[in-house]
Amino acid sequence: MAVDILDLAEFYAAPRGQMVQRQITRAIGQCWTPAGDDVLVGYGYAPPYAAALWPDGHWHFLMPGQQGVMIAPSEARRMTALVQETDWPLRDASVNRVLMVHGLEAANQSEALLGEIWRVLVPNGRVIMLVPNRTGFWARRDGTPFGTGRPYSRGQLRRMVKQAGFVLRDMQPVLMVPPQLPVRVQEILERPAGLLRYIVPQIGGLWLVEAQKQLPAPLRAQRRQWHYAGVRVRPALSSTSSFTDKNKLPSAALQQINRHFSQ
Repeated sequence: MAVDILDLAEFYAAPRGQMVQRQITRAIGQCWTPAGDDVLVGYGYAPPYAAALWPDGHWHFLMPGQQGVMIAPSEARRMTALVQETDWPLRDASVNRVLMVHGLEAANQSEALLGEIWRVLVPNGRVIMLVPNRTGFWARRDGTPFGTGRPYSRGQLRRMVKQAGFVLRDMQPVLMVPPQLPVRVQEILERPAGLLRYIVPQIGGLWLVEAQKQLPAPLRAQRRQWHYAGVRVRPALSSTSSFTDKNKLPSAALQQINRHFSQ
């Protein structure tokens, strides 16, 4: 279940949303160096973070169809598109970094979404995902966007990242103070409470997950990508001599599969 675009814009315009944006931006800045000439994609609702991180970066904003799209005047020069989570209008290996906020928890096909991220990233490209923590306080609060959709545990995210063909580089909790407190009190306590992430990371509101594209992708991830691309893979002992339906498979994809099985 996705949060409507108008509700997201309203949340980030309010004091609590601005506080959340500052805390998350600080955490992202500790993981990533400045973008330079990197091609950046923000999926979900990334504009508040893009503006705070690298306002002059080469950003493309992709917003899922179930959420909706809205273009602010400051974003008019950047590419903003309403997309399906399983079909991004980007070439293979054309993006250096992906920032996903309000994306994974709202996805109808989370595995396919991660497959699209893997596809568009360059070799060793990186993705940061902000995902509600299933055991944290923020996922239990309906008054914030992080209380909508499917929250994840640390173990679930580790498995998903690995199965999608990524190497997990970092996973840390963010927003350690419960959202029930006043915004001013929460911001004052957030820094000292940050020490708790080393002791009880399970109480963090969000997981900040940084992963790197693995080459080649694990066989399981490759089969999943073929499945979402409409490729039918036959069992090894099939009476048909081909592993695939050649009449329905693009030649480039067929060559890739043939190379894999010939190794």
